[in-house]
Amino acid sequence: KHNDEEVIGLTTLMIKNIPIRMLQTDMLALINKNYSGKYDYFYLPMDLKTQCSVGFAFINFVDHSFILDFFLEFQFMKWSETIKNCNSTKLVEIVYANMQG
Repeated sequence: KHNDEEVIGLTTLMIKNIPIRMLQTDMLALINKNYSGKYDYFYLPMDLKTQCSVGFAFINFVDHSFILDFFLEFQFMKWSETIKNCNSTKLVEIVYANMQG
């Protein structure tokens, strides 16, 4: 957990509970609807054996001022209500990443 003074300047978030069948291109299309040009790094790790995502991603915003809007839009979002033909019951969880930048 971070206090208010610690989070000022933090720009990297971890997006948790991503459906394993979600592709990076699909995730970026969703993010780019409102955040194109507002981040400089996105990474959705994939399991090389299964060719599925591992269920989390990292995004680094160019300025910490974009984080609140992103958090409010995506925190606890239901994948099944957002992505066509997605049966996942998972809810998105947004947290600050341990590694920043």
